[in-house]
Amino acid sequence: MDLPVTFARPLRLFTYIIGHSQLLLRGEQNHERGRTTTLEVVFKDVSALSVLDHYPSLTIRLASGEEEKELREAVPGPWYDARAFVLGERLLGGFVVAGTVYWGESSAPETYSSFLIPEYTLPELQMDHPRPSEPQTIYAPYPHHG
Repeated sequence: MDLPVTFARPLRLFTYIIGHSQLLLRGEQNHERGRTTTLEVVFKDVSALSVLDHYPSLTIRLASGEEEKELREAVPGPWYDARAFVLGERLLGGFVVAGTVYWGESSAPETYSSFLIPEYTLPELQMDHPRPSEPQTIYAPYPHHG
């Protein structure tokens, strides 16, 4: 893998698959803006993450020694073969502690499923199914005095 890599197009958080420890970011097609491909970025064997829901453009790089030290203090436990990937110029832009990262582009028509992880069926909102009721909101001051 050649890092750093920069994607000069918008990407958004598409899904995090807890049971498979996979994070999927997607840059969707926009023919009006000349983006005729779908871009997907998948992190596998994810053990920790802090990501934004949208990136106007994205650079993925390996953490510097100092950044990795800071992350190892914040994310205790065995890392095994995981690496710290930084999303952007600083840790505040996001990070992913994962075994690896893959990316690819496809010009096929977009679907809700992923072309990089086709073995996993992504959940879809079913508009014809009833929505669960909203839980009751309880307002209480913090800290509670009394």
